[in-house]
Amino acid sequence: MTLIHTNGGNIKGFTKEGLNYFLGIPYANPPIYKNRFKHSKYIESWNDTIEATSFKAIPPQPYNKLETFFSSHPQSFNQSEDCLYLNIWSQDNAYTNKPVIIYFYGGGFVNGHGSQELYTPEHIVKQHDVIVVTFNYRLGALGFLDWSYFNHNYDKNNGLSDQINVLKWIHTFIKDFGGNPNNVTLMGQSAGSMSIMALMQQPELDQYYHQVILLSGTLRLDSNLLGQEKAAHFISLKNTHFPKKSITDLTTMDILSLMSADEASRGKSKGLELIYAPIKEPNMSRPLSKFKKPLIVGTTKEEGKIYIRNESRKLPAERFVEVMKLNDIHLNGSQVQTGEDQARMVTTHYFEAPALSFLNQLESHRYCWKLRFDWCLSNQPAFQSAYHILDLIFWFGKIDILKAHGVNSLEHERYLSQHMINDLVYFATYHTLPWPSYSPHTPYCHIYK
Repeated sequence: MTLIHTNGGNIKGFTKEGLNYFLGIPYANPPIYKNRFKHSKYIESWNDTIEATSFKAIPPQPYNKLETFFSSHPQSFNQSEDCLYLNIWSQDNAYTNKPVIIYFYGGGFVNGHGSQELYTPEHIVKQHDVIVVTFNYRLGALGFLDWSYFNHNYDKNNGLSDQINVLKWIHTFIKDFGGNPNNVTLMGQSAGSMSIMALMQQPELDQYYHQVILLSGTLRLDSNLLGQEKAAHFISLKNTHFPKKSITDLTTMDILSLMSADEASRGKSKGLELIYAPIKEPNMSRPLSKFKKPLIVGTTKEEGKIYIRNESRKLPAERFVEVMKLNDIHLNGSQVQTGEDQARMVTTHYFEAPALSFLNQLESHRYCWKLRFDWCLSNQPAFQSAYHILDLIFWFGKIDILKAHGVNSLEHERYLSQHMINDLVYFATYHTLPWPSYSPHTPYCHIYK
């Protein structure tokens, strides 16, 4: 057992093969009972020693087949609304002032958690003396519906409040684990990247982090009006499915059931319509163009192939046009007749163009880097293109996932993963990269393949 003393109280973890693990640390008060539809409050002190030796419950969410695919072995996790826990990995040594990386998971704001096999960072921490933190934040209606629409005592952006409380907790306590609170990197993919972009617009959070890594996700904030329209739609579904229940009477399963009904009512979208997303608030006062901290923006070469894998998975052309229009992307049916067309449009217009637009609006490119992940295996059906999420196997060193899907010759893959992890830690340590910064004239600083 490894015992950490902090000003807030004691935390007990464990050591295995030279690494310290602290799993399931409560960072905010449970968002249940009277706190259910409100911003969370971060925990500053506790009386009993926290037993941080196993993962705790994950946020309520529907089944996620992608989590099953991106695993090397079956895993299951309990779900509970009492889910606000974080996890810390570090090398077992006495060094201090280690760089800190906080990872924000993706999943369309409806799936994901900080104990998912794909995101556990033991390979990063074995290779480099850094601290990596993963955590849970509320998802779906519980995390991103505008509950203030129903009651002025409730809040919107509850999932963002959870993320902010992780930053505050780490800022206060990470030095007790050997981490440097003045060198914190925020790293997120897809909805995790979008979440970080919502935090980047809040200047009062600047003290809590120092550079960011945004992978495969550029934020489009919902307007207040759109947030209210989504809340009104949700309550109309509640009145249909649970007419005798008030909002506060809804069980966790009721809310998941309403989320499923909400998705079904909108028509198929292949996950390209974000029903739940961060909503614009007055404290998001800084235009992204004014953001000054070092940042990396990454995409994969064929992001869209995870949404539209082949001809049998495509949407009807008119429906695809409708879904893209919801994202302010205007196409015509003749452009998206085939699955290949649709996948390419997702890659280009949903991912690549917004990423470049964000970079180009920044007032300074001196501390910005763009990268792209191109690795694929043409002879392996599961990995024939560099699609959305695939790069995370390499960022986290999860080569066992490739092995579980029948990839046997892995020498190049291990080398590529090590190279990517080296770059990640170099950036987290020195706030720069050993290749040229972004320029609109040479958009790709680096390609991993």
